[in-house]
Amino acid sequence: MIEVSNSDLFICSDLNEDFIPTKEIDNGRFVRNPERPLRLKYVHNYMTKRFESISPEKFSEEWILKVHNEKYYEYIKRKSAEVEGEYIPEVFFVDPIFDTGTPILRSSYDAAVKAVNAVLTSVSYVLENKRPVYSISRPPGHHAMRNYGGGYCYFNNVAIAARYLNSKGLRVAILDIDFHHGNGTQDIFYDDPSVLYVSIHGDPRKFFPWYSGYEDEIGTGKAEGTNLNIPLPGGSDKRIYIEALNKAIGKILSYGPDFLIVSFGTDTHIEDPVGKFSLLSEDYRDIGSLISTTLCEKITMICIVQEGGYNPRANLSAARNFFDGFLGVRS
Repeated sequence: MIEVSNSDLFICSDLNEDFIPTKEIDNGRFVRNPERPLRLKYVHNYMTKRFESISPEKFSEEWILKVHNEKYYEYIKRKSAEVEGEYIPEVFFVDPIFDTGTPILRSSYDAAVKAVNAVLTSVSYVLENKRPVYSISRPPGHHAMRNYGGGYCYFNNVAIAARYLNSKGLRVAILDIDFHHGNGTQDIFYDDPSVLYVSIHGDPRKFFPWYSGYEDEIGTGKAEGTNLNIPLPGGSDKRIYIEALNKAIGKILSYGPDFLIVSFGTDTHIEDPVGKFSLLSEDYRDIGSLISTTLCEKITMICIVQEGGYNPRANLSAARNFFDGFLGVRS
């Protein structure tokens, strides 16, 4: 196992603690919305005590418009400014949000912009220092498409970061290990060969977002072959997951990116209330180690960005073990 000191990982965080969705509609009834600051609070407290932090900087919002349609961007900005309380979007093309689980609050736009800034700060720091950064930020982003939000996501943080890196002349690979398929990230880069998107996720025949994440979705035009989906059945354990991860790693290495972004979802943990895999806390050590010993040997620039994960204590356990494995910290 590679021996790396703790100083080789930096933390950039913004929990957006003023942004607290309270409800969503699930199966026709209101339920508690799990995308709250508490879900990442334990992770934040532990990681920022253990590793050096960098402060989010402010970037031009033009970077958001390089990924998202201006009409959609203006909708999020305007609706956030005018809403009273909590607005549940109307679906079926009434509002440009594809589900009823992504409410709009007065703080939604500001929180979404701050999450983008945290991730742009993270990749910018990696570019300058060649050290990995973990962005502990919310709201997540990988479900946000060019023209639509959803899945608790407003702006696609990793996609915007990839566009920023493209502007520097870099080829980018995104490895999405959230339980759910990142339909938004796929949508944005489906016809773009400058970004490879690889996702390991719950089989969309049974799990959100249902309509995307199938194996035959491989990209189109010049980007054919730069989209790889590896759907897994519910209940998948470490053995099944590591097999899928090795396949994902092989694809990334064959693409030969300059920069790797990991969409890191800890909703793959067996105790997560939303995800349906069976990964145990100690399994994340092997996942982190495998990514480090295979990908980081070839790709010198890596940023890890928080996506889902809705059990605060399971998130902490998963993150702690993942980064112990990633950094070669022996138990």
